[in-house]
Amino acid sequence: MNAAPFETIPAWRIARLRAALRDAEQRGANPDDDGHDLHHRAPQRRFVLARERAKNVLSPASRPKTTPKGRRFPHLKHVIIWRAILSCRSPAWKQGDKAPFGSIRRAHDQAVAACQAVGLAPPRYRTVYILWHRGVPPADVVAALRGESENPTG
Repeated sequence: MNAAPFETIPAWRIARLRAALRDAEQRGANPDDDGHDLHHRAPQRRFVLARERAKNVLSPASRPKTTPKGRRFPHLKHVIIWRAILSCRSPAWKQGDKAPFGSIRRAHDQAVAACQAVGLAPPRYRTVYILWHRGVPPADVVAALRGESENPTG
C-alpha cells in the first residue's frame, strides 16, 4: 500500500480533498454511476457507504419508532406514574405552565416507590419530566384513575 501522497497534507489541499469525498458520496447516491474511476480507497469507501444508504432507504424499518415516552410501559406502570404526577401537580395546571421547584422530583420519587412496591422497574426522571409536560394522560389511564377514585378500597 502506497500512502506517500497522503502522509503529509498541506492545509491548502484539505478543502479539495473534502470536496472530492463529498463528490464521491453524491456519486454513490446516484444509481447510474458505477464509480469505476475512483482510485483511492477513501473515495471508494464513501461511494460504497452512500450506495448502501441509498439502497436501505427503500427497505422499511424493522419496527416503527415511538418518540413520545410512555407508549410501551405496562398499563399499571403508566397508571402509577400519572397518579404520582397528578398528586404533585396543581389542579389549576395548564400545559405550558412551569412546574414548581421540586414538584417533578417529588412525583418521580413517588412513582419510584410505588413501582418498587409492586415489583416494576422504576421510571427514569426524564420519563416523568416528559409526561408531566405532555399535559394529560391517555384515555385508558384516565379511566383507570377515575375507577380508583370511585372505588377507593380496590
